[in-house]
Amino acid sequence: MKSHSTIANLNRNNYRPRVIALAVLALLLLYAIARGHAQTVDKATARPAGVYTLVSVDGKNVPCIINHGGTTMNVQSGTFTITTNGSITSVMTISVGDKKNVRVERTATYQMKNSELKMKWQNAGTTKGRVAGQTFTMTNEGMAYVYKK
Repeated sequence: MKSHSTIANLNRNNYRPRVIALAVLALLLLYAIARGHAQTVDKATARPAGVYTLVSVDGKNVPCIINHGGTTMNVQSGTFTITTNGSITSVMTISVGDKKNVRVERTATYQMKNSELKMKWQNAGTTKGRVAGQTFTMTNEGMAYVYKK
């Protein structure tokens, strides 16, 4: 009987290194998968550069009529250009009263962290926006702007 229990112990001991090796291999594989998943970022978010077209202002599809600061204006179109060198150009075509098709152009510099852009406008303040896939959104002076690439 002693020889039989020795064989059982011997078999268990033979499997132990294999089980440990398989466990280590499984852990390394899980680590590699998790690391690869953590580094996967939406390419549009990682590289937001491009031209985005204004699609809505305060939930109204462009072209639309909005009231801003007591002034009624017709927003006809707009673009938001994000460059790879840290600059932004915003262009909108609006009509206010008897002034038709007025081109309003503003420039800014930006810093990006994750999907958020922090923009410093020339001769103005700072705003934040967010890139999600092909969409750029921002709120400026209490108004929500949505742009699509």
